[in-house]
Amino acid sequence: MSTFEPTGRNEVRAWAGFGKPLSYGWLLLAAVSCTGAVEGNPLGGSGPLGSVGSGGAGSGSSAVPGGGAAPGGGSTVPGGGGSTIPGGGGSALPGGGVMPPTFTCASTAAPDPGPSPLGLLSRTQYLNTLSGLFGKVPDLSTALGVDTNYSVTFGSGQADIDQVQVGGFQAAAETIATAIAADPKQLAALAPCATGADKRACAQSFLQSFGALAYRSPITDPADIARHMAVYDAGAKVNDAHGLQLLIEAMLQSPRFLYRVELGTKEAVGASAIKLSPFEVAARLSYMVWDSAPDATLTAAATAGQLATKEQVVAQLTRMLGDTKGKSFVRRFLEGWTQTASVSGLVKDSTLYPQWSASGSTLSASIQAQASAFFDNVLSAGKGNLQTLLTSSTVFANKDLAPYYGSSMTDATLSPITVSNGQVSGLLTLPAVLSVQAKPDESWPIYRGRFVREELFCQNMPPPPPNIPKPPDVTPGVSTRARLTQHETNPACASCHLLMDPIGFGFEGYDAIGRFRTTDGGQPVDATGTLSGTDVDGTFNGVVELGQKLASSSTVRECVARQWFRFSTNRLEQDADGCSMKSISDAFTAAGNSINALPQALVESDAFLYRRPIQVSQ
Repeated sequence: MSTFEPTGRNEVRAWAGFGKPLSYGWLLLAAVSCTGAVEGNPLGGSGPLGSVGSGGAGSGSSAVPGGGAAPGGGSTVPGGGGSTIPGGGGSALPGGGVMPPTFTCASTAAPDPGPSPLGLLSRTQYLNTLSGLFGKVPDLSTALGVDTNYSVTFGSGQADIDQVQVGGFQAAAETIATAIAADPKQLAALAPCATGADKRACAQSFLQSFGALAYRSPITDPADIARHMAVYDAGAKVNDAHGLQLLIEAMLQSPRFLYRVELGTKEAVGASAIKLSPFEVAARLSYMVWDSAPDATLTAAATAGQLATKEQVVAQLTRMLGDTKGKSFVRRFLEGWTQTASVSGLVKDSTLYPQWSASGSTLSASIQAQASAFFDNVLSAGKGNLQTLLTSSTVFANKDLAPYYGSSMTDATLSPITVSNGQVSGLLTLPAVLSVQAKPDESWPIYRGRFVREELFCQNMPPPPPNIPKPPDVTPGVSTRARLTQHETNPACASCHLLMDPIGFGFEGYDAIGRFRTTDGGQPVDATGTLSGTDVDGTFNGVVELGQKLASSSTVRECVARQWFRFSTNRLEQDADGCSMKSISDAFTAAGNSINALPQALVESDAFLYRRPIQVSQ
């Protein structure tokens, strides 16, 4: 609606912080997340613009850990993270890797929840929140562009926002608001106003009701209301509908909408912690479990002050996990942890694996669906048991996957079967995991060994040195294992690769798309491997034996708790999180190592219930 462009829209952009006059509003939020101090309010008045964001993310990622090149596309080892273990401490491994320290808690008398990094809504959270506010929304793919947050991994915190993303949020807000203003019926349903009633009063009522949902907190401060209504007034010079349009645009571009922001309360819990407001607790819960804003029931509980105790929070968590939106919560963790959600983007050599990308092929889709079905089965029938996750002989197969297991099926529906021939060991032999941790044309033990080190033992590997030698080419008659023997003799390679390759060799019984094999390069497969620098060191033969070792490891059990913390809070654990981490780990152990116990353990921790005080200087 270009007719209205000169009237109000520039005010909207400036008000939201995108225009030069108030761009400091965005810088403020970024600075607070690092410094913990708010230097005044750039919008003036006493109403909060926003603050340090919540620690709850809820959205795992299927990206390669550490932001390295994705397996299946190039020769760079996935990961690329540094060798520092979050939280400090840890034991050095040969080659520069670091083992994580054991969780310790000196005292629970003075809680320290650790940092609460500012959290931008993920693409999924953003779209879910819009759907909750408006029901059906226009297609925003053009406005938002490519989702650049796909590479964010567990615990990586807030990705920097760039001008392209800012422009995308602006375009999306304008698209939505324009569509609503152009539909009198939808506008009336969203912002009702009785015949003859004062339209400005109706607009303010809409601001406070809609704004409470959009910002996940009531709007009650008079100065805050006045700043919003100034935007409406600018548009209402044309007509009421345009005033509402600009008001919607402004709120959808506000940091308070785009970020998960929180101030906490004045109620101290020791020197290093304050309680969150009930609305902030509600937002942490909803974005963690549902990837969306609080529903009416959760908002009502917050309004009634019924999120003040652990028991009340757990009661809401239990309700939310039972909801359709919550049933996938723990599975999303497993999919993100194992990176299986990235299968759809993998490229495989069309000559060696024509079935992967052939016209009409559904193999990759079946492989990804199989992983989800397996995780659901572990969480339900297997009661979330870690040993079942790592060693189960149950797989799900259909016509695409039956040949993997020597079976024959004609149905596309996945059905459970038991494979007792020693070729299946839980998530370790899922074709989804094996395909992700492989190159387009070969198995690549480096990826698979690193996956075990970093994802299952939580041992950080150092980044590869500069000018690493080119990996040996695939050679007929030579196995992958034989080609990688140079890593044992080349000093530039040996220190790191001796931590990865001996584990990865145990996966050599599986090719680049996860099929079991007995030969590689025309040579018999040697699937013997070695674990070192762990609490279950020793040799093993094949993935089934490796799975048994991993299932008996206390380090792996603690790593699961770490990974859950990183996934749920969207940050890495630190020294201050010792008590939170120990309580989560202890609850996991007490529940028989059931992953299903982790959501409650997390919401009962200091890291979830509190935040550190924000020091405000005027």
